[in-house]
Order: sequence, then C-alpha cells, then structure tokens
Amino acid sequence: MSRLSYSCMFFVIFLLAAGCTSVSHQYHANNSALAHHAKLVSRSDTSLQSIETKLLTLKNEGVIKEAIFRENITETSRILFGFQNASVKDTILSLSSEQPERTSEYIEIALALFPQAKTTILEELRLESQIDENAIFTAALKSGLSPDSISQFTASGQEYLLVPLINSTSITLFNKQVDDSAQVQFRKVGEEQWNNGGSLYWEPIRSALSGSIVHLSPNTEYEIQVTEINESSGTEVNTYRFATRQNTPPVDPDKVYKLSDIYNGGMLDLGTLGIEGTRDGWAKIVGDSNTKIIAGDNDDYAINVGNTQYVMFENITVEGGRLHGIYGNYAHDIWIKGCDVSRWGRSANNVREGIGYENEASKYPINYDGGIALRRTGRVVVENCKIHSPNAKANHWGYGHPKGPSAMIILATHPTQEFAGQYIIRNNHFAGTNEVRFNDVIESRANGRVWGGFVRDSAIHDNYLAYANDDIIELDGGQSNVLFYNNEVEQGYCGVSAIPNMLGPSYIFNNYIHNLGDERQKHWGAIKLGGLFSKPGGIVNIFDNLIITGANGIAPAGFAGDSTYWVHAQNNIMVHDIFRETMGYSIHDPNNYPSSKYINNFMFNTKTGYSVSNAIITVNFEFPELLNYEVVDDIVSGVSHYQLPISLPMSIPNFTHLTENQKAVIGIVPSALKKVY
Repeated sequence: MSRLSYSCMFFVIFLLAAGCTSVSHQYHANNSALAHHAKLVSRSDTSLQSIETKLLTLKNEGVIKEAIFRENITETSRILFGFQNASVKDTILSLSSEQPERTSEYIEIALALFPQAKTTILEELRLESQIDENAIFTAALKSGLSPDSISQFTASGQEYLLVPLINSTSITLFNKQVDDSAQVQFRKVGEEQWNNGGSLYWEPIRSALSGSIVHLSPNTEYEIQVTEINESSGTEVNTYRFATRQNTPPVDPDKVYKLSDIYNGGMLDLGTLGIEGTRDGWAKIVGDSNTKIIAGDNDDYAINVGNTQYVMFENITVEGGRLHGIYGNYAHDIWIKGCDVSRWGRSANNVREGIGYENEASKYPINYDGGIALRRTGRVVVENCKIHSPNAKANHWGYGHPKGPSAMIILATHPTQEFAGQYIIRNNHFAGTNEVRFNDVIESRANGRVWGGFVRDSAIHDNYLAYANDDIIELDGGQSNVLFYNNEVEQGYCGVSAIPNMLGPSYIFNNYIHNLGDERQKHWGAIKLGGLFSKPGGIVNIFDNLIITGANGIAPAGFAGDSTYWVHAQNNIMVHDIFRETMGYSIHDPNNYPSSKYINNFMFNTKTGYSVSNAIITVNFEFPELLNYEVVDDIVSGVSHYQLPISLPMSIPNFTHLTENQKAVIGIVPSALKKVY
C-alpha cells in the first residue's frame, strides 16, 4: 500500500480507488461537493481535533457516506491522522501496539475507509506476526467478506480462474492493476477462426480482471486467447482451454426412481429415502401423471432436498409445504426440470395494517416462503418449471416494505467454494397474478454480503417472470459474472435489482422489460442500482435491452445510505410514456460516478418528444434521426420486431445480435415471451 496524503485519501474514499498508486479515475471540476472538500482538507491545521471537526462537517453535508462512521468518530479520526504519513498497514500496527484489544476495530475501520483495497490490506496484515489472526478474521467477516474465503483473500496463488456453465463461461485473471486491460477471443477446439469476445473488467476487490463469454454450445471444448496489456510490462498473450457443461446430467440407470414407487404421501424426504447420486452418476426421480407430491398440514416442505447431492427431479407436480415447496440446505448439484410448484407457504389468517400474519399470535409477518428455497446450496439447474399460486400474497409498498412469498429464494453460497453459485435458471414460467402477487419473483438472501444471492457464475435466461409487489428479480450480492438475459419481465415495482453489486462484473442483456407496476400500478425502475460506496464495489453491464415503461429505465436506490452506482450501459432501447419529477428518465443517475459509461442508447420519452436523462452521456445514439414518434410507435407496436440498426463499431462483441448478413441490430425480443409449460 502506498503512502497516502490526507487529501489523496479522501479522493480514494469518493472515487473508490484502491490507494494513490492506482488513482486513475477522473472527476469533474464542476462537482461542488468535491471542490468544497478539496478546499477544506487542504488547510494546514492537521490536529486531531481539527480533523474530527472536518470529518463531522463533511458527514453532515452528506459528502462522506454513513458507512465510514460505523465506528466511533474519534477512532476514525485517529486512523485518518495516521494515514497522513504512514501506510494503512503501518498505521494499524502503530495503533494496535497501543491498544491490542482493539486491533479488529482498527482493521474494520480501515476496510470501511478503503473498501476496494480490502484484499490488499488484509494480505499485508497477515504477513505481520504481531497482528492476531483472529482479529483479521473478525474484521474481514464484519466487512462483508465471505467466511468461506477468509483464509485465502485472493485465490490461493491462482493466476486465473475459469468457471464454465452450459452456455457460457467466466474468466478471471488475478494479481492485476487498475490500468491493466485484456481483450478476449475464443473458438471451439479444432476450428481455425477466432471469435471476438468482450473486454475483461476491472474487479477491484480482488485486484483482478474478469468477464464472461456467452452464447456457447453445451458439452463443447473451447480455447480462449487473452491479450493482456500492461503499461509497464507491455503486451502478453495467453491461451486457456475449457469445456462447457452438459445439457443434461449423467444419470446412473440404477438410480432412476419412479415417483409412484417411492412416495406414500406427505413430505418427500431425500435424507430418509437415502436417495443421492455421484458426480458421474446422478440419481433421478421421475414424476408420472397419476402421482402428485402433496405436503401434509404439518410438513414444512413438500420436498426436503436437505444436504444431498447429484439429484435430478423431472416432471413432478408439487403442492403444499407450510414454508416451502422444495427446500435445500447445504446441498449441491441439484437439477429440477419440468416441475409444477404451487400452494406453498403460510396462509394469512390474520392481517394487520395490510400485512399478512399466519395467526393472531404470530409475532412476525409472513415472509421468505419460497416455491423453491435453496439455502447455502450451489450448482443448481432449474428449467422448464412453472411456479405459481402461493397460499399468501405480498403487501405493496403502501404498507411498508413488501413481505410475503417468492417463487424462488436463493442463497447460493456453500461451505465448499467449488460448489458456490453456478445457478442456471432457464425456460421457466414464474408468475403470480394481480390479486396474488409475490414479494419478489426471485429473491436474493444475504444480499448485502459478497457471498449473498447468486454469489457468482450464474445464468438466468429465457424465463417469463411476472407479478411482484417489489422486484421481479434480485441479483443482489456478489454478482461475480452473474448473467441475466433473454428474459421477459413485467408487472413489478422494479424489474431487475442489482443493488448492491459487491464484486462484479454482472451482465443484464437482451431482456424485454415492460408494463411495470405493483398491484397499485406504481413503479420505480426497470433496472435498479446503488450501494457502490456503502457496499462496494463492482460494475453492472447493461446491454441491448428493450425497456418500454412509464417508470425509469436505469434508476438509483439507496443501500445502507448510498445510491451511487457503477455501470456500463450500451445499445439499450428505452421508451417511456410518463414524465414528472424523477419519473420517466431513461437514465436517472444523480450521483454520476465518473467511471460509468453510457454509450449509444436509444432513449425517448413520448410525453416530452425527446430523451430524458440526468446522466453524463458518454456517446449519444448514433442515428439521431431515428429518435422520433414514428420509429417509437413501431417499436412499441412491434411492427419492426423491436429491431433497430446500429453500426458494427457500436456493437459489443459476443453480446450484440448480428443478422445473417452481419448487420448489427438491437432490441430483439427474447424467445421466452410468456411461455407456458
């Protein structure tokens, strides 16, 4: 960690750069808050009392985020005072020598002040014998790092990581600098022609470059060629090889069970039945038209997956479950195909101020009941399923934060890192009704933790998701190469929530988001972002989506007091039919984080007759003559099949759709439109 001047340290806080050695983000001279801040901290008086006064002033003016002040402000001041003439590590060593019992607190404050340098700070401290390992562990946990990776803050010396799914893969290169860049090419093994992939993105928490390659074939070997560029060492080309996963799991023929042969009513408990497979030979339970799984009145679940592994469920109708239809806890490698899940969760026999409770004695409202609920469970496929008709409904925001059932509830962390994340949710129909709405259609748990939600390396695609009083889907949490694409989304207060993104990069592309609104038909945004400073810090990529709504397109929301976000939004079509106050913006970005990019987005508001945004646009839409009512009418009505031409230089390799004659077009409606199984 380089030595940090007092002024430089504050710019690190605001720009979320990991130390002065890597401060390359530019900021805008007309930003009055930063200008005031620079003037304030440049004064010569650097006494502890003066620093504390300045901190309080900046806090009261809202310039410094609340997250920095989780600890006593005097202690924060001491940390700051030390940073004037010492590294972060040396300051912590000095302070902990005075009060060793407070070492963990000092480390936690440092991690809050320098959120994107967490890994570097922790690794440096672990090399110091006078720092207690338990103090480091405790501070790391409190700062939101995964308990599964505390002992290996980067990747145990790994230089790279490849994680293939069925139709995509991620690639992460470790030990990089913020100014490094990398371009990707890929091809099937045996082919001569390389295909261009997208650029890898700076991932500051682990000092890595990371990204995804999409639209791959299942069960196929590929080569990746990565060209890395470093200002000091020059250009380096490396080649990697991987194979995508199979489109269906390998099933052991001796472990195929007909449901009617093993089920006698009530909850189906895999642990009791002893049904489990292996990596090379999965167990499979196959439904038949004459047998349904119907939970008993006292059964918390209709199917209890427990902590089993390598099990596939196929064509099973599931009804009931006091809490959940299908429940897994510390499981991995679960495949749910062609199943119908309904009538799960607690019934609202008592309603207080619009919020449902199970009965009059219930202390807490009905919440977190899932059609499929998977806790600490990773490597899951859910495909061709229908989830609908819960026993209760969620309240709307008029009664406070929505509470109630969700179609799916995800916590994809797993004690074994190999099995964490890696969800594939495809070709499903998850929908409530206007009268019986979900809380979220797909809900993320522990979404303020880097190990929360889908965590990493997941693909949610070609689904129809509808009717929620809060978000249609929460990607919230780690979001490391989490992909959301080719989905149709409608009838929610927000469409896609990606707040916070604590690792990244994540990708939201080629979705059709329209007709938003909760049961009151109130709405906020098609894509909701925020929490960059309070829960840092990854980038969200938003490409080639078709958004038609009276709500905002890309919109902020506060998480732990912060609504700042980091985004690369390119080639989206956003049309809005309302304009008032902060509603009807294609891009609503009041904080304007300087590293965000807005490139070639078609934005039009039919109430104003022009685009409405409050973002700093990087590149305007290249064909301004198309920004008119006639084209917009075609987009909304579908006459042009929602396609608009763009030039090839504006296309995003591996993401933007190319026609047969290699013309680039945006706004393709996904194939999953209102599928019913």
